[in-house]
Amino acid sequence: MTLWTVFTDVSLMGVLLLVGQILRAKVRIFQKLLIPPALIAGFIGLILGPKGYAILPLSKYIGAYAGVLIVVVFAAMPIGDRPTKEQLSGRAIGGFFLNNTGVIILQYAVGMLVCTYCLNDLFNLNPGFGLMMATGFYGGHGTAAAVGSAYEALGWTDATDLGMTTATVGIVGGIVFGMILINIGVRHGWTHYVEKPSDLPPELRTGLIPPEKQKVGGKITVSSISVDPMAFHISIVALASVLGYYTTKLVSAYYPQIGIPAYCISILWAFVINKVLNITGTIEYIDRQSINRISGTCTDFLIISGIASINTKMVLLYWQPLLIVCVLGFVATFIWFFYVGGKCSPYDWFERNMMNFGHATGVTATGILLQRVVDPDMKSRGMEDDAIQFIFNRPIHIALQVLPPILLTNAPVFWAHSLSWILVASLIILLAIAYTLKWWRPSEPLKKYR
Repeated sequence: MTLWTVFTDVSLMGVLLLVGQILRAKVRIFQKLLIPPALIAGFIGLILGPKGYAILPLSKYIGAYAGVLIVVVFAAMPIGDRPTKEQLSGRAIGGFFLNNTGVIILQYAVGMLVCTYCLNDLFNLNPGFGLMMATGFYGGHGTAAAVGSAYEALGWTDATDLGMTTATVGIVGGIVFGMILINIGVRHGWTHYVEKPSDLPPELRTGLIPPEKQKVGGKITVSSISVDPMAFHISIVALASVLGYYTTKLVSAYYPQIGIPAYCISILWAFVINKVLNITGTIEYIDRQSINRISGTCTDFLIISGIASINTKMVLLYWQPLLIVCVLGFVATFIWFFYVGGKCSPYDWFERNMMNFGHATGVTATGILLQRVVDPDMKSRGMEDDAIQFIFNRPIHIALQVLPPILLTNAPVFWAHSLSWILVASLIILLAIAYTLKWWRPSEPLKKYR
């Protein structure tokens, strides 16, 4: 693998992304289903790349990029973030924390329970299979890449393909079922800002923003005479990323049995860097939108590389248990949507809940997309509150990514049973705390606006 290999792979993925955007802008079925261009590009890469007909000269290392890019995505998460004390408190944030964190634990619990007590015996599965649905659904392709690389280091090589598959099912199903939910919400009068899904602006369907609606994508915080602003922001993210990588190498040298992934350490370094930036006042030179552009770019290429590298033979081998856990995952998420998510927001419950549903079945961008369908002007603060609660949610999510693979590898039978019931107990405790603090009010009816 040479630098030219990397250059051609990245360039070809860029070409596929352009093709995906053109198809999104021109093909009605993609517009109607709101399929992201990166997803389209990934499927084209899968069909025409080394895992398919080998027409495109993508290298055999195409799947390796996802494991690297996820480090950058995680490193970018905290940098430039400055929530106020007021934003970090109140029922709105508490309810969103319950909604977001609870659905993660629910998905992990459902996956582990059904696999530990049913599917593992029927299909002779690795105990880690119980993690795959939640890994792909809530975590998306980034988490699938992270958990897959962690499992590969621990000796189970199927995890990446399985995680990428559930992530793809999650993001497609999340958009399709999300639109079904929106139509149900409109008919029942639960939506506050739109009366029909056709109110969706054309630019959200095509992905192309007309000139009169185009906005500035970031601020220039440093003089380009000194250093290019984007290069400056990339350097900040790169610092957290490389510190995470070398720290992981150092830990592995002394404690090889731990196997902490680089993305997990990179986000810790990013928190440290962000704290230093805040203390020194240099946070004023960090543009959060530029950081988000870096993260978003890496996520798009991560999705393309992840899908293009899926081993279809592996998917066919596991298709039955994959189908079962994915169906159960959607059913559990639907039930949560109405009985918990619908009763933990003080206002605009449906709009805010669509943000969480999209996040729980794909990525944050899916949640934003679904929220904008029912809240075009983003008045319900679903995106903002999701970002704020993520500060508290993130350690739990990372723990669920890092610890279970290690535990299930070292003592599979014991931890398969123990972890299943620890997750159930954690969900019950979380709901009890939310009920006590009035974040969740199960007796409240679902509010109608029409």
